[in-house]
Amino acid sequence: MILNNSSNNSNNNNNTQPKSRKKKNNLFNTTHLNKLKTSVELNTKQKTLNDIIRNNSLTVVSGPAGTSKTFSTCYTALELLANKKIEEIILTKPLLESSFSMGFLPGSIEEKIEPYMKSYISTFKKLIGVEKFQELMINDVIKIETLNFMRGETYDNSILLLDEGQNLEMKDLMLWITRLGKDSKAVLMGDMSQYDVRENQSDFGKFRDILNGMNDFSIFEFSREDIVRNPFLIEVTDRYEKWKYNIE
Repeated sequence: MILNNSSNNSNNNNNTQPKSRKKKNNLFNTTHLNKLKTSVELNTKQKTLNDIIRNNSLTVVSGPAGTSKTFSTCYTALELLANKKIEEIILTKPLLESSFSMGFLPGSIEEKIEPYMKSYISTFKKLIGVEKFQELMINDVIKIETLNFMRGETYDNSILLLDEGQNLEMKDLMLWITRLGKDSKAVLMGDMSQYDVRENQSDFGKFRDILNGMNDFSIFEFSREDIVRNPFLIEVTDRYEKWKYNIE
């Protein structure tokens, strides 16, 4: 909240100025990053992805559930923010439900969108804590945007993160990537074993293949061996893949 400095001093001439918010580029700095690094240590595969994101304009990350796609990408976004490589983190996701609709959601637009963004929100809270995350949100350092309202926008000095990309068509993916502005980066994440749309409606793989070979573009893949959420999921994933291909 911005508060006004009021004073009864007659010499003030009523020209008081509102207190300014903290400078955005200092809300998460190297001190905060060093604190994060003492509590979180990336594994070898995550470090490789970290390097790839930092050295490319667009990175496409794929892999099964539980391989730390969102975690690794959010960590790298915070690192870029702390090192003054970017000023904003733009979070986007398709507003789709897995298999059934919850129906009408009450509240403001922000309140309606929040349930779809839970993976981002919980990840950032784990990385930097609830208070710091809320501070970055309030000051528009971390922003939640939906594809519905991104047309016409340009995001300079930012990193654009788009998760669940396997649920998008080519027009949606192109709308998103063409928001990329000056000195910005983008990361597209997806799991091609999980679709909330018909598989033939997904253009995630086609989009990746079209761009393959471009300069400043990289593809990174996590595999079943990279699952960190729970080792039990490795066998679950294997059995699901066998079942899926047997019925196709």
